[in-house]
Amino acid sequence: MADFSSRCCQLDLHYEDIIVQNVTNPIVIDQVYCPYNQCNKDLPSQVKISKVSIKNVRGTSRTQDAVLLLCSKGVPCEGVEIGDIDIAYNGKEGPAKSRCENVKPTFVGKQNPFVDHATTTPPQR
Repeated sequence: MADFSSRCCQLDLHYEDIIVQNVTNPIVIDQVYCPYNQCNKDLPSQVKISKVSIKNVRGTSRTQDAVLLLCSKGVPCEGVEIGDIDIAYNGKEGPAKSRCENVKPTFVGKQNPFVDHATTTPPQR
C-alpha cells in the first residue's frame, strides 16, 4: 500500500475576497485526504499546515458541509484564521454546517455557518 504521508509544510496561505456559487465544500483544509484509498490509515499526515487565513468568502454551497477544517492528529494545523464567512446551503438536510478536527482557528467577523473548533465529527468518506 502506498504511503502518501510525507514530511513537508505549507505556510502563509491566504484566501480572500472569494465568491462561491453552488460549490461542493467551498472551504476545505483536508490533511486526512487519501486518494484512491491507498494510504496507510495508521500513519497520520506529516504535512505541517500553518499561517492560513481565509477571509471574506461568501455565496452558496452545493453540500451541507460548507467549511471543513480536517487537520492531522500527528501534525495539527496552526495559525488558522477564519474571518467574515457567509455561505448558505438551502438543501432539505438543513442549514450549512462546519466540521473541524485538530485545529483551533481564530475568528474575525461574521461566521455563517458557525465554525466550531470543538466539533470532532470524523469525516464521511
